[in-house]
Amino acid sequence: MKAGFDFPRYDVENVVVTTQLSKNFNLVDINKKLAGAVYEPGKFPALRLKKYNVGFLLYSSGSTVCSGSKSPEEASQKIELLRGDLKKCGIETNTPEIMIRNIVASVDLGKELKLHELAYLIEDSEYNPEYFPGMKIRKGNTRILVFRTGKAIIPGLKSMDEVGKTVSWLKNRLDAMEVEIDKIIE
Repeated sequence: MKAGFDFPRYDVENVVVTTQLSKNFNLVDINKKLAGAVYEPGKFPALRLKKYNVGFLLYSSGSTVCSGSKSPEEASQKIELLRGDLKKCGIETNTPEIMIRNIVASVDLGKELKLHELAYLIEDSEYNPEYFPGMKIRKGNTRILVFRTGKAIIPGLKSMDEVGKTVSWLKNRLDAMEVEIDKIIE
């Protein structure tokens, strides 16, 4: 959560990372040895594990996904805990290189928004309350969801730096458009 002069409050809700822990995994073997593991190859190609307040997917290729952490550092720590559990089961792993795949942030802009008017003025936005209660704003590969309450969800980010820059961009964009709306109304 960041706070500052006139900077909206935001929280990181989810960080998804991937890593290559091994050249391959014997998922049947891991399923037998690792408590809490669920492997149903007829339903899903990965072994699933909920542990340490995050979720893991282990694939036979040795690739691993970790989701549910609140920071890249936390995700790295959780993967190290998983590596420790695998080692206790006699399963060797590589020192992982962590790759951030997705960061989802939530933002509170601290004010109500006029979505109809904003959607009219903001390029790359759409708002159809009959189908979805929020306005969608496209910024690069990200689709920001903005709600009348002043709350927003920003998925698809790749770094904590990008989170801060995108939150700042969103606030500045909405503030500028609200000034335009006030000019039109006067």
